[in-house]
Amino acid sequence: MTAQEARQMVQEGKAILIDVREEQELRETGTAEGAIWMPSSAIEDEPRWNAFKDSLPKDKLLILFCKLGGRAGRMTEFLCIDGFRAVCLGGFGDWKGAGLPVQSFNR
Repeated sequence: MTAQEARQMVQEGKAILIDVREEQELRETGTAEGAIWMPSSAIEDEPRWNAFKDSLPKDKLLILFCKLGGRAGRMTEFLCIDGFRAVCLGGFGDWKGAGLPVQSFNR
């Protein structure tokens, strides 16, 4: 899946875009417009991870990204095991390199 395809699916309401980088990374670079945030480190915090999963719709594709794709790939696997449809988009650089909108990170 390309970054452009991911953006179109999100805009059409067919997918949720999830940034799994850590807070400091987002503060430095911003995030993809429309992305929600859940750092990959949250997997180790079971209550937080479970609450996040409970907030996700099962009828939409989950599209995850991180800096290069490794952490997003790992979280994608966990979500698929739990019955979600999820794919790894790769790295934030793919989104940014495609000229797609970036927003500041505000927590």
